[in-house]
Amino acid sequence: MPDWTKAAAEAKAITQAWPADQPGGAVLLFDRDGIRGEFAGGLASLAHGIPFTAATPTRYASLTKHVFCAFALNHGLDVSASLGALLPGLPEALAGVPAWRALGMTGGLPDLMQCYGLCGVPYTTALDNAALDAFTATLPGLDTPPGTEVSYSNTGYRLVEQVMARQGAVFGEWVEGALNAALGTGFRFPAAWDRPLPGLADGYWRSAPQEGWHAGSYGMALSASGALTGSARDLATWLRALLRGEGPAGDVLARLAAPAPLADGRPTFYGLGLALAEIGGHRLIGHGGSLPGHKNHFLIDPDSGAGVILLSNREETEPMLPALRVMGALLGLELPARAPALLPEGLFVEDTGPAWIEHRAGALTFLGATEALYAGAQPGEAISLSPYLPISLRRDGAGIRGEIGHASRQFHPAQPAPLSAEFAGTWRAAAQHAELLITIAPDGTGRCATGAGPLHRQAVLTPLDATRALMPIGAAPWPSRACLRLEAPGVLRLVTNRSRVLVFHRV
Repeated sequence: MPDWTKAAAEAKAITQAWPADQPGGAVLLFDRDGIRGEFAGGLASLAHGIPFTAATPTRYASLTKHVFCAFALNHGLDVSASLGALLPGLPEALAGVPAWRALGMTGGLPDLMQCYGLCGVPYTTALDNAALDAFTATLPGLDTPPGTEVSYSNTGYRLVEQVMARQGAVFGEWVEGALNAALGTGFRFPAAWDRPLPGLADGYWRSAPQEGWHAGSYGMALSASGALTGSARDLATWLRALLRGEGPAGDVLARLAAPAPLADGRPTFYGLGLALAEIGGHRLIGHGGSLPGHKNHFLIDPDSGAGVILLSNREETEPMLPALRVMGALLGLELPARAPALLPEGLFVEDTGPAWIEHRAGALTFLGATEALYAGAQPGEAISLSPYLPISLRRDGAGIRGEIGHASRQFHPAQPAPLSAEFAGTWRAAAQHAELLITIAPDGTGRCATGAGPLHRQAVLTPLDATRALMPIGAAPWPSRACLRLEAPGVLRLVTNRSRVLVFHRV
């Protein structure tokens, strides 16, 4: 039986840690029959001093995904059809991806935000749907062949949302109309970040604990990948209906939660907008969500019908772990221990290609994406708890081997060397209208300049070897690093975890 008393104590401790004069959030406990506890702390608006409560509307971010998938299934989406058959005019490589892989994170679709970042375009730049569609049409290929790797991308959700709209099923209209009417909820689906919504919590970030807060912003047009807003109570109402198999969603939970298999038949931890978390042999279903200044997670246990929702408007919140702690207390599950010393530390690269990792104090970064490591079931195994970037690695002499995204990887320590003079010059990705200038000093150190006018930036390159280097990209609160790899004379590929297709040619 769920222990609501222990879960409530854990939830209360989480919310009490958010100071009353800072951003905060809400934690809500529920089951199929109703709400079992509400806890909140901090402010929804620093400017107006409004407390964050379980009734405060906030940005769900990627919690939107499973709601959209439920909508699409119930409005006739043929998930087996290719994107090209459903949405004519896509680039050839994208057109061949089945819809279920596009939604299930096994389609290899490049993520637009990270593609823009590699072109020197900040995520705060205002970009409407027409601009996003035009950029999508320039994508030269896929990050990975469909079915070979789990690689998180929002692009498939934008495209399938367009598919549904062409078929007369407009997700935003359904959310704000039929869905709210049926459930009595207050969901909204803003088309852009700057759409005014009454009472909506602001998101906040800061560079360091001693510094002041900044309001989060985001420029790209919002879509079915993450536009939904609502309160913790609204989300609980939806999830309870989903657990019961009633209401507008219907009986689709099992289909949403079924893990998408890879091409070789191996299961993943991701379904259709829902992810699986396995703790102590117990499978939980949920999803996280992140937009600048907004960090959210929910988990449900289909067996008991119990769940937890955590919504926060402070960027530094890492929502999955506290949500897991609450569910652990509720169901008597023990979370795995952190694994700071199982792997050697430093920078590591594969023999060829742009793949690199960095391990520091139990946190592993793969192509710019970072996950905490935990002790796995096997001796010496270090794993992530993330279904979006599943990791299973172990020490291999001085190197590291295992799987990332379910793809086999073997890394050896990076051997920094003076960068090749072949890096020097002006490089251009003509289809994306992107340009960068690399200068190489006589000692082999390098700098890269990107962007024009006020967006002009210079960054120091960190060599991995003579033909591969890391370059800082992005900005707070989402800074990252890209790998620049000389593939051939005059050919330079820029790579992040979610964008691996952009190639620049020397002018």
